[in-house]
Amino acid sequence: MNSKKSELLLSNILIVFTITVLVLVAHHLLKPMIPSDMILDIILVSFAILLYLFLGSPLIDNFLKSDKNLKMMVEETLHELNTPIATIEANLSMLKRSIDDKKSLKRLERIKEASSNLTKLYESIEYNIKDNIHEVEKERFDLQTTIDNTINKFEEIKGDITIQHEVPSMIITTDQSGFTTMLDNLISNAIKYNNKNGFVKLYMEDKILHIQDNGIGIDTKNLFIVFEKSYQENPTTQGYGLGLSIVKSFCDKHKIKIKIDTKKDIGTILMLDLQNIL
Repeated sequence: MNSKKSELLLSNILIVFTITVLVLVAHHLLKPMIPSDMILDIILVSFAILLYLFLGSPLIDNFLKSDKNLKMMVEETLHELNTPIATIEANLSMLKRSIDDKKSLKRLERIKEASSNLTKLYESIEYNIKDNIHEVEKERFDLQTTIDNTINKFEEIKGDITIQHEVPSMIITTDQSGFTTMLDNLISNAIKYNNKNGFVKLYMEDKILHIQDNGIGIDTKNLFIVFEKSYQENPTTQGYGLGLSIVKSFCDKHKIKIKIDTKKDIGTILMLDLQNIL
């Protein structure tokens, strides 16, 4: 629970406690003057409701106003962050057309790769902030098309890794942005921890999406901590170790069962049970 919600809850508890004390005092004072218990109860209940509305209304209004202002500020900031990223990518494209030197082209490729990583980080931050500020709406979309689009993002950075999928067209209903982010992380990991000339394969079996690779695998002793934040199978690999933590968080929220079958230096198959969103 975040601090704002904690403060609101604590304030409400204090208000209710104060009203309870006042009602008990009023009951003690009015009991001799109002013999009818029913009439006394009606008066005290009405008094408690009016007092809560008087004391609690400004608190709730301020909370909602603060939440609205925070949401507006975050959306404006995210919009402003998107502008320099687009500018970097546009200028890279122009520079690439005017440069022939191999060393300079390699430098541009490294800048482009860094820009792509920055874009992915931006999209991940944007999604997580929006997901925490308000409930993300579920959408109906085609799984096959989403996988095609996700694989296309890695065309320029997958190197010698072959990515293939045999997932048929099927409609799923969930948070599309979150689902795409989850796929991005899983395919990115399958590429990052693969071997030279390795493969990544996606396929469906009994409503379960399989993402298989023939990479370095995961040590079985680490399977219990693989979804923790900052975990990395290979600490020397570029990244922050947040990928599988984001994946697990999304799966838990949308009731997608996740399972890992892995063998060290042979490869990994990650399985997502999609029956609850198909």
